[in-house]
Amino acid sequence: MTLGERLKAIRDDKDISIQDLADNTKISVNKLYNFEINNEQPNIIQVNKISNYYGIPIDEIANKEDFKDEMKKRYLINNIAIIPLVTAFIWNSHGMFLVSTIFLIIGGVLGNYATHFGKANEIASELGFENPIAKWIRNKLTRVVSYTLSIALLLAGVLLMIINFNKLGALGAMLLDGGIVAVLASVMVWDANKN
Repeated sequence: MTLGERLKAIRDDKDISIQDLADNTKISVNKLYNFEINNEQPNIIQVNKISNYYGIPIDEIANKEDFKDEMKKRYLINNIAIIPLVTAFIWNSHGMFLVSTIFLIIGGVLGNYATHFGKANEIASELGFENPIAKWIRNKLTRVVSYTLSIALLLAGVLLMIINFNKLGALGAMLLDGGIVAVLASVMVWDANKN
């Protein structure tokens, strides 16, 4: 059964009109109809709105296969968003605050677009998705090694800036920024979701 067929079957079982569903999910009737006849693929956020309205878990409507391509794109964009953020720190360390701000905005927009302000990641987690970088870190490194490498990178950057700022400052700033990102990545992989 396709995702569209499942959406139609659940709506029919609950005896809800397509107009009522549209009014309560803020998804147009036309879009909902196209989802149900498989003319258009809903994204993970739209299916989550529908599952919330029905009061059922998203994995009762959709499965991991339904969103595999979408999540690959979202994770790719989210991981690419790190580049302008690191670049912003580098420009900031050279006193280029306007350029740094522009890169921060670009990174923030990319990251928030990809994760829909974090909501897509929560939903994807319910369906069993994991960011490929986080998965690689978890599979290849232990928690201690991950933090050790991250902090070593950060300290190497600070050390280079202290030794000779004029000649090694830019490299030190890059290592420092890389270390900050690595520490944050380690926190996200190992400690962010612990209660």
